[in-house]
Amino acid sequence: MGKFEFTKPEFLFCEIPIKDGSDHDDRIWIYHLESLSLIEFINVDDFKDFQFVGKQDRFEYLDENWFGVFVQNNCEGTEQNPDQVLKKAWKYLEEYFDWEEEQDEE
Repeated sequence: MGKFEFTKPEFLFCEIPIKDGSDHDDRIWIYHLESLSLIEFINVDDFKDFQFVGKQDRFEYLDENWFGVFVQNNCEGTEQNPDQVLKKAWKYLEEYFDWEEEQDEE
């Protein structure tokens, strides 16, 4: 058997694995390994009023409005730029959404 080199991903996709019909079923987190930080992405289209605490940014996917909010922010301690981490995490999630759409079409 040939040599195989394992590499770790930059991001991990996290969600509640066993759905129970609660509001928590649709929650999505992205973990950034390099900064040891966890970001929750929340679709805010169903909220009339909302306020999140911590570093955050607004994003759009198709006609949906999303907020990325740091749940655990270790960017400073790992010398990462939190704005860049948020943007890269969103790009990762967008690519996941696109892949998911492609799978549904097949």
